[in-house]
Amino acid sequence: MKMFNPSMVWLLDNDIKAKTEVVKDIEAIKLNETENLTQLLVFIKTSEVPHYHAEHDLTFILLKGRGELYLEGKREVLEEGDVAFIPKGAVHFYKNLDYISVLLAVFSPKYDGKDSIRVEL
Repeated sequence: MKMFNPSMVWLLDNDIKAKTEVVKDIEAIKLNETENLTQLLVFIKTSEVPHYHAEHDLTFILLKGRGELYLEGKREVLEEGDVAFIPKGAVHFYKNLDYISVLLAVFSPKYDGKDSIRVEL
């Protein structure tokens, strides 16, 4: 099994720099996947819409930038290096407060991109 180690993010510096210049809204690159989890590098220039994941837990590390996480009615400003855990069923969204935010996101179990249910706040 091959896993991405966050301490090795410097290996992705060129990819992050190149992607930063072309992302217009939100984009994700799949880094790794097993039956139990999916690791994504997520680039956010704007804001997600409020949503939840019915079948997936999500943990992310903010690798670059600054943003605001809305989670179940509470807002928290996040800085580089901060980690957030979002349990399945929790309404959330992330709003970028910098030029771009880059997150290492880990979904469990394996995520196909379909388990994102929008909600109105």
